[in-house]
Amino acid sequence: MSPFVRIFASLLIGCLFAGSALAEDPPSAVGPLMKLFQSGRLPADRQGTVAEMICNRGNEHDLRVVFDRVVQPDGFPPELRLKAMNWLVDAATTRKVKPTGDLSAIEKLVSANAPTKSPVLQLAAIKLAATWKVPAISDELQHLATDAKTDPALQRAAIDGLVAIGDPGSVDTIRKLAGPGQPLPVRLQAITGLVTADLHTAAAMAADALAGSTAKDDPKAVLDGFLNRKQGTEELAAALEKKTPAVDVAKQLLRYMYSVGRSDPALSDVLSKAAGIATDPTPPTPEQVAKLVAEVTAKGNAARGEQIFRKADVSCMKCHSVSRAGGQVGPELSAVGGSSPVDYIVNSILNPNLAVKEQYVTKVFVLTNGMVMTGVIIDRDEVRVRIRDAAGQTVTVPTADIDEEVEGKSLMPQGLTKFLTHDELLDLAKFVSELGKPGAYGIPTVPTIQRWKLLQNPPQELTSEVPHLEHIRQFVLGSQPNDWISVYARVAGVLPLNELRKGSAPTVLILQGELEVTAEGKVAVNLISTEKTHIWVDAEAFDTQRKFEVSLAPGRHKITIRVEVSDRDAPELKLELTKPEGTTVQFDVVGGA
Repeated sequence: MSPFVRIFASLLIGCLFAGSALAEDPPSAVGPLMKLFQSGRLPADRQGTVAEMICNRGNEHDLRVVFDRVVQPDGFPPELRLKAMNWLVDAATTRKVKPTGDLSAIEKLVSANAPTKSPVLQLAAIKLAATWKVPAISDELQHLATDAKTDPALQRAAIDGLVAIGDPGSVDTIRKLAGPGQPLPVRLQAITGLVTADLHTAAAMAADALAGSTAKDDPKAVLDGFLNRKQGTEELAAALEKKTPAVDVAKQLLRYMYSVGRSDPALSDVLSKAAGIATDPTPPTPEQVAKLVAEVTAKGNAARGEQIFRKADVSCMKCHSVSRAGGQVGPELSAVGGSSPVDYIVNSILNPNLAVKEQYVTKVFVLTNGMVMTGVIIDRDEVRVRIRDAAGQTVTVPTADIDEEVEGKSLMPQGLTKFLTHDELLDLAKFVSELGKPGAYGIPTVPTIQRWKLLQNPPQELTSEVPHLEHIRQFVLGSQPNDWISVYARVAGVLPLNELRKGSAPTVLILQGELEVTAEGKVAVNLISTEKTHIWVDAEAFDTQRKFEVSLAPGRHKITIRVEVSDRDAPELKLELTKPEGTTVQFDVVGGA
């Protein structure tokens, strides 16, 4: 054991003893670590570990030391600066602790002229300043929120920051942005923020904005603010009774509400009426189930059913995974058909609240500020509860902010099937009933990448020609998580590329799969595609090769594919990963949402 490791271990033990004696020794629970952190003798690769422990356990004076490092130009490298800001946010939201003293120095990182010149750091700084409700940044946020040249992500963060600060000037700015004359995306974002400050007014403004929008405007995200607010959907429903959205807009809103696991009666009824869709059906009787089972067996088509299962507006893959690819808030379905009779499957689709397994029972948390959070509990302790919502996102709920906790329903809402025709329902049930049975929908025996990441808005350096390695490092390996969206292969491992191009026009896609290696060795890669491809494993190019072996060390590895999708009817891609004979490699294909 190295001298530093021995010193570090003893300091950690001292820190734990200090924490247990906090009642008698209130100044700091991380005193020994603070001395090490401030000594100048802490190796660079240990700074993050120590800073995280200080943020997790330290008092307001300890956090001040970390904050001062965050705002110093050379205090932390960019990656650690970003992490430290996120840790400080967590300390403020879960432990209600923030640095002592004047916090206005955060404005240097919030400003459009921030020395970091990093949108990611600027976003994190806005979130941190908003969490602390630092009034000094209000003017800068108003500028970012109202400037048409502001990046949309920064503009949204600025609006959210103004909502959090909540001073008169901030609220006035939000009201102006929520009114007529503003671009609709900005207007809807401002209305979402206004829900917190003035629910009744926000509902009226939302109804007015939605009445003037079209399906092409994609206005559905405005629902989030009302869904997450106590009495929010009731207020919005009342406003929509007076100003009804167009049929297609109502359908969009209705599908979105169901896709995030909600079917609030008042809002569902008014949107269903506006969309010309029947209200939620009652659960089927045993006789009706028996009739449907017979029809599923006789008429259902599993291939068509898989297409329905994959449709975004049906939202099956948002909650459920197949071959571990897809959402994590509902049961994994890879083997369900092999273990469950058809009547159970039909009942589960039509009446999802009939038999919810314990690990998928939802909890509804009403917070002291009127917010409502719904999801499946991941874990909890005395200071926080972590839940997974219907969108698959992990949300942290501070225990101190919980006003009420009740058991909820299934995140698959009652009535979701009203968007399906009768034949589509039969096909969907047939597909699910075939999962796990020997044949086309059995559990795969060869590992394939099922969950792919698709790079949104790839730069010309990647699409106009085959990129060189520096562009792969810069624009692919150096990208941010929000630059990608998840897309999923079919059960057989084939990714239908026609679902990813726009219409039938040829296009270039950048796809990425991942595998986790636990024991080093060679992995055999077999790329099967109808299209022209180039492939990289991490930063190693394999160009147009389709079959090759690559040696991989323990850790997570990225396989990037540039695919030139033609105008053919059914362009496809499949990537198999196997162990060559004699190799000691151990790996797992990364799935999830």
